[in-house]
Amino acid sequence: MRDARTARAWSWAALALQLVGFVFDGLWHGLLSPDVEPTTFPDMLVHLVTVHLPLYLGVLSVLLTTGWALVERRSGSAIAFAGALLSTAAEAWHASIHLRLSTRGGPIAEGLAGVGFVVVVIAVWVGGRQGAAARHTTKRRAAP
Repeated sequence: MRDARTARAWSWAALALQLVGFVFDGLWHGLLSPDVEPTTFPDMLVHLVTVHLPLYLGVLSVLLTTGWALVERRSGSAIAFAGALLSTAAEAWHASIHLRLSTRGGPIAEGLAGVGFVVVVIAVWVGGRQGAAARHTTKRRAAP
């Protein structure tokens, strides 16, 4: 991702996937099957691999894209990566809670994942604005 715009585009795409995962998970648990909770480990594993898969793919995609931006020292990448780590850790914790067939701590884990998501969104947005301002300044200096 040598181009800053390409790096941000990949980050936005990963964030969109994570958002789709959040929405799908919320719709499934809130509207489609509000009273359905798997009661065995194998059933819970199937539930996580189906209902939660878009969310997990989004979280991992955000972690990869922000990590890549951090390696390339993009603007705001350290904060974005920290937010992605928070989301990833919170979703891993939430999955472990599910696999123990418990709900204790689930809302806290999901809340932390949401905070991490918001941190990444803000960091990518601010980084993009800073990058655009730097490009604008460079163009003005280069003009005769």
